[in-house]
Amino acid sequence: MPTAFVFAGGGSLGAIQAGALAELIAAGERPDFVVGASVGALNACYFAGRPDAAGVAALEAIWRGLTRADVFPVTPASVLEFLRGRGSLFGASGLRRIVETHLPFARLEDAPLPVSVVATDLSGGAVSLSSGPATLAVLASAAIPVAFPPVEVMGRELMDGAIAGNTPILTAAAMGADRIIVLQTGYACSMAAPPRAAIARGLHALTLLISNQMARDLELIGAKASVHITLHLCPLDVSPFDFSKSDELITRARRLTADWIAAGGLREPSGPMAIAHDHSPGMGMEAPLAFAFDPVSYFSEAGPVDGRETLEAVHEGRRYRFASEENQALFLAHPGRYLPQYGGFCAFAMARGKQVKADPRVYAVINDRLYFNVNLSVHGRWQAEAGSMIEQADQNWSVPPFQERARNDARGRRGRRAPHQF
Repeated sequence: MPTAFVFAGGGSLGAIQAGALAELIAAGERPDFVVGASVGALNACYFAGRPDAAGVAALEAIWRGLTRADVFPVTPASVLEFLRGRGSLFGASGLRRIVETHLPFARLEDAPLPVSVVATDLSGGAVSLSSGPATLAVLASAAIPVAFPPVEVMGRELMDGAIAGNTPILTAAAMGADRIIVLQTGYACSMAAPPRAAIARGLHALTLLISNQMARDLELIGAKASVHITLHLCPLDVSPFDFSKSDELITRARRLTADWIAAGGLREPSGPMAIAHDHSPGMGMEAPLAFAFDPVSYFSEAGPVDGRETLEAVHEGRRYRFASEENQALFLAHPGRYLPQYGGFCAFAMARGKQVKADPRVYAVINDRLYFNVNLSVHGRWQAEAGSMIEQADQNWSVPPFQERARNDARGRRGRRAPHQF
């Protein structure tokens, strides 16, 4: 079963991929080939040149040493050309220097591990590059419109791969991968306000586009391949234009990916919850939605049903929706009776001392307590020894750091429309 690693884009959030990659390699994952787009093209190519733990450690070090000026150098000449309407805001010299300094091969076909780079042509079509000059391929795939100039490759003007499809899941499947591991960067979901700089706002919009494209690709690929998506960091308030937080991003990504692997992320294909975000797209303007189902409905014989947008309540920084006014009233009277255990995190993972996002469609009600798990495989293992698992998870959840992390995940500013609060 051929396995592919797919590296999405995301500006400075590409550091997240380096941390996730380290844990995948530590878990014994070895892809048959890699595919990358935008900043993911740089990570994919570097890993293809040094596909081992030492290479990944070196990639982490590169990210820790990068600055904004290294990637986006502002020169009088580039600014003048941009103001004249004949150029881009930044020259590509900085990115070219990074690529030429660190890539251990000159041509894509010479990489020890097969690699493909996805860019976009002027008609909006995806172009997959598996041979030719590696530097040109990476520069083309990362040529963000306005920020960088397009790059000519084999007679075609190419630009950033995000425009056609920045998470080239479908490309990996078309190349023969039966199993695809996507290293997503996510996006800044908890910024208090939009980024000030125009290029920072553009990059943020690009990361939102990437997330939507990933959801689209996951739906389109269906059962053609087993897709596993590393989890996004949440909450995240780092702009993709900010290169000062790489060490923090790598550390957080390593911890989250290790927890995801321990909870079975590499065994069970990812569902929509791997991409879904708890934060609204309004930059934290309202409390995040806990999950779409009516929490009271879990305790009925029929099982969970979707809540209605017109029937909401906010509890401890999260919004909950209800299928009926009766269920809303029950929740308002006794919210603790209906909330999932462990802040809605995976019960199996909590028993192991890990905090992993769960899928609210995978649940059990035991002794009038609601439990979520990350997927059906993990849920089955948890049910086989639920008694001892619950006992251990209760002990772990009582430790303050777990509950503090849960509160941080729920942190958000309430919106203009105020549902019931208590």
